[in-house]
Amino acid sequence: MIKDIEATMGWKMIEADASQHADNAIFLSSGKRLLQKMACGILPSFIQQRIRPGLTKSQRLHPTSYLDGLRGVASFVVFMGHYTEENLGWYTEPYGLYEDGAKSSPLQLPIVRVIYSARPMVHIFFIISGYVLSYKPLKQIHTQQFSELTTTLSSSVFRRALRLFLPSFVTLFFMAIALYFGFSDSRYAEPHFTLYSQLTNVWDTCLRLLAAAWAINDIDYPQPPYNPALWTIPIEFAQSLLLFVAILGLARCVTNIRLLLLAGIMVFCFYSGELYTVEFLGGMFIAEVTLLQDGSSTSPSSSPTTLPKYSLTEKPEAECGPSIKEKLIQAFWVANVVSGLFIASWTNNHVDELWGLGYLNAHTPEPYEGQKVWFCLGAFQIVAAFTQLKCLQSIFTTPIAIYLGNISYALYLTHNLCLSILEPRLKPGLDQVFGKATFWGRQLSWVAGLVLFLPIIICVADLFWRVIDTPSVKFARWLEGKCVAEKISR
Repeated sequence: MIKDIEATMGWKMIEADASQHADNAIFLSSGKRLLQKMACGILPSFIQQRIRPGLTKSQRLHPTSYLDGLRGVASFVVFMGHYTEENLGWYTEPYGLYEDGAKSSPLQLPIVRVIYSARPMVHIFFIISGYVLSYKPLKQIHTQQFSELTTTLSSSVFRRALRLFLPSFVTLFFMAIALYFGFSDSRYAEPHFTLYSQLTNVWDTCLRLLAAAWAINDIDYPQPPYNPALWTIPIEFAQSLLLFVAILGLARCVTNIRLLLLAGIMVFCFYSGELYTVEFLGGMFIAEVTLLQDGSSTSPSSSPTTLPKYSLTEKPEAECGPSIKEKLIQAFWVANVVSGLFIASWTNNHVDELWGLGYLNAHTPEPYEGQKVWFCLGAFQIVAAFTQLKCLQSIFTTPIAIYLGNISYALYLTHNLCLSILEPRLKPGLDQVFGKATFWGRQLSWVAGLVLFLPIIICVADLFWRVIDTPSVKFARWLEGKCVAEKISR
């Protein structure tokens, strides 16, 4: 009897141990899977796609994909500009001048220096925004879909503030927390004694950023603390709303009259000092011209993305080669690109000593001073040429360009946060290893910093894009769906 009880108790203890081991195994397995998912989630999306094929759907190109690619490259140039200006101020000087003991770098040559010329990129952003925001409404105008047009404009107005400000506010709070806990330096704002005071200060910054959207006439208002790059966000918001008003007001005009009125408004705004309004409306103007060239207004069913069809007996005109007239037109647009890039090579200082740029600076039209108006005109040359040159469009629809376009807003918002954390910790060591007193020391220091910083900054931007930026877009769409009135059936 006692043996039977002992045997029974032994089996129960074995079963309990086995159950406990099974529970522990399940717990460890679940924890391991969770850690694997978290580690995989931190990796950029293009690496995740290679590790787990089919994780994300392949991205389809649309008629303005090349502009998304251009915007992505421009955002990357903004990062390059801030990185270069903060670490190698010599590169912002003209080639061959003010070398401070070491020869100038080839990176300082005109056009080449565009890879870190951040300031002209903002003007390209604004023109592209005007183009992209007006593209769909203009297509609906051309096909006489005025009911759909009102829905599109209403949706755009409703979601625009959330699209722009929600990710910006999240970035500000991240930077405030990093500053308070000592992760980043105080180059953009001062740390507070308490976390509550720090968060209160950043909340006030958010409110001031919103209020700055009313400063539509003030193109030189102070840059916001924590993240100076956010100075463009209120301008983007205010000019977007003005663009929607212009689209609505000119919607029922005949196409030629609409273009004429739009050009007149742009000229008036230009000579009134409203440079950013000119850029947004100019983007709309270029979009209208592009749609007319694509023949999208011939019928409601036509589409600019429809490929031409050829019969078996008809030979495509492209096979005969471009005519002399077409070659001259292409040469004209290539010259515009070169001219725009040359203007974008504007140095931060001593521009009066440079050939070409010094002449432009001396003949800056009223009421402008300095480089901004020329950046605007150069950006128009570049964007307009991109709409006409298919070879350039194909370059900016490559996977790398499209990926940069996807993360462009996230990269623009987060790169200052990353630089403020990484530079104080890593750059002193790089300076000790390479130095900046010699030509090769500066070159190697610049390249080594990029090698260290760029992977981290891309990872952070990719994560911000997936966790903050894309959900913000979805949240704005969801909120709109909850707020709008349903159709009333008659």
